[in-house]
Amino acid sequence: MTGTGTGTGTGAGTSDRANTASPDRSGTGISTRRLLAVLFREEWRLHTQLFGGWRFACFPFVIALLAVGAAVALVETGTAPETVVVGLHVLAVGFGLYSGTAGFAGSDMLENVFGRLSLLLSSSTTLPLSRRRLLGAFLVKDALFYGVAFVLPMALGSVAVDGLSATTPLEVGLFWLSLVLVFAVGMAVTVSLIAVRTRGVAPWTIGLAIGVAAVTVWATGGLEALRRVLVPIDGPAITAVGLAVATAAVATGSLRLYDPTYGRPARTATDRFARLSNALPVDDAPLVTKSLLDLARSSGGVWKPFVSATILLALVAALVGVVDSITGIAPAPGIFFGGVLGLSAFTTYNWLTQFDSLEAYLTYPVSIADVFRAKRIAFVLVGAPTVAVPYLAAVIWFEATLVDAVVGAILLAGYALYYYGLTVYIAGFDPNEFLFDAVRFATFTLGVAVALVPTLVAGFVVVPPSLELAAVLGLAGVALGLVGVVLSSRAGPRWDARYRTE
Repeated sequence: MTGTGTGTGTGAGTSDRANTASPDRSGTGISTRRLLAVLFREEWRLHTQLFGGWRFACFPFVIALLAVGAAVALVETGTAPETVVVGLHVLAVGFGLYSGTAGFAGSDMLENVFGRLSLLLSSSTTLPLSRRRLLGAFLVKDALFYGVAFVLPMALGSVAVDGLSATTPLEVGLFWLSLVLVFAVGMAVTVSLIAVRTRGVAPWTIGLAIGVAAVTVWATGGLEALRRVLVPIDGPAITAVGLAVATAAVATGSLRLYDPTYGRPARTATDRFARLSNALPVDDAPLVTKSLLDLARSSGGVWKPFVSATILLALVAALVGVVDSITGIAPAPGIFFGGVLGLSAFTTYNWLTQFDSLEAYLTYPVSIADVFRAKRIAFVLVGAPTVAVPYLAAVIWFEATLVDAVVGAILLAGYALYYYGLTVYIAGFDPNEFLFDAVRFATFTLGVAVALVPTLVAGFVVVPPSLELAAVLGLAGVALGLVGVVLSSRAGPRWDARYRTE
């Protein structure tokens, strides 16, 4: 699952979609309100059927509990309220960046998650709807749906900043509007990049432009100015209005620029399977090779995990810079980035399974345990360079001490294995499915917090880290890495047994 709205429909929604058809081939005869209503209904049906009604319905409450609990804990331990506000806005922007890709998810990928289905987003081929209009309605639906289901619970974190009073409902409402606005900014940026890509611009050109822009902002001291723009609640109303207008203009322009007929150019592929399989010195080389080639041949290729890790690095680095400017406290960079970048294990594993399903392996003479073991090897091969480069950049840029850099590297390796083992044990082959399952999400969050929260606290309190603290954290990294290996080893038999009983 993409982690955001997919606009997919089940058989129950087919008649509803058919009823929206009109003889007008331009699609202008179909009410936009009716179209949005169908999209909302399909979104709700999809999630409730996938997770069970109450498990998805409880998800916003889990987000609210986490947001309020984390905000209260941070404020009570001395974190400046301004930092909490910035952190929540950074999370909203990051979720918006991720959400912007939802409308462009391929049907093959979605069918691997949900099985055979009819995609409402693809109905422009059979209904009198233009692809651009349908995509625009879909993105509006996503912004509204997740603005309520995800961003509104986050906004409750403002209670920890402002406290309870007679004006609390108004303050939460304004804070929510601020978060929704930056969430929409993230979506608009992603949609614009995808639209540019459909016009034939090479991915490396887009990546270079993003890198140059990020370095320019950092080098020119524009981070504070960027913070003022992307935290509308702290600025004048005219800034928020300007940001909203600019976001709407970028989104509208991107939809007009988007080429719905774009397809990847045909390529002649060599026999890379045999060559790569023979080069891998492991027993499950064919299965590992399949995972690697599935990733390489998908849109974006092997760069996707690296881009995900780089985005995480940029968001966290920006937050560290803001915290330093507000409080004058900067964490030990090795420990801080080592612990946080380990979270990219989730996205890396997600990319390795995004276009795959356990059912696809039933025709092969392999066990489910073999498949999970091969995925673990593929994860190590892809994940190691994915996090190593951003981590090196972070420790060099923030001038980490040798002890700090070494213990951070141990934490990065150990925590990545732990997060991977936790993900695969809880979610199996569908790591994104539990993002909207209240029970699984809470379990995953608790597992992450047990490792990450003490590490971040230590990284802020003792700077640079003492030898004693470095030794304790290093042992913790090794121990959690072993826990991750055990969890990932047991995931195969666990999901094999569950699959056979279903």
